Amino acid sequence: PHILLMKSKKVCTCMVSFRRWIKWSLLGLVALCVAGFVALYTLSTWSAEPTNECDVRFDNGVVLSDVPAAQTRPQQIKGLSKQTKVDKGMLFAWDAAEPRTFWMHDTWAPLSVGFFSDEGVLFSIEMMSPNTDIHHDSVNPARFALELPQGRFEQLNLKPGSKVTHMACRLIN
Repeated sequence: PHILLMKSKKVCTCMVSFRRWIKWSLLGLVALCVAGFVALYTLSTWSAEPTNECDVRFDNGVVLSDVPAAQTRPQQIKGLSKQTKVDKGMLFAWDAAEPRTFWMHDTWAPLSVGFFSDEGVLFSIEMMSPNTDIHHDSVNPARFALELPQGRFEQLNLKPGSKVTHMACRLIN
């Protein structure tokens, strides 16, 4: 009977170890799945392609429709670089007004960038030459910036002092 008792203790010990292994393996698998979903979500929200378009209305009645919005850091870094169609321009938006810098590395079309205050007032327009690394600074803190093909600000009669009166953004399908 003493020998049988020893064998059953070994069997019990093995079963407990096996159950622990199963438990920790399942927990590890769940953790791996959660990490995978978090990684996929992060990649989708940090895409370099714009995921929003905005309609922007100005105090002179001009409305720009379906302007791609660069709201994440990767979208802002990419901007309109390596694009051949820039006719809609691009809106850049940040949570707070700060001095901003733009450049035209790998950007093939001449653009202008307009810098807007926290209140939506256009305070500066900079002309930018294609495919250069020249820095174009906002000088004052900017909450928004709008890149348009060169000459478009003038065509739309948008100049320093013009104000955004309404902006509505939506997800791109």
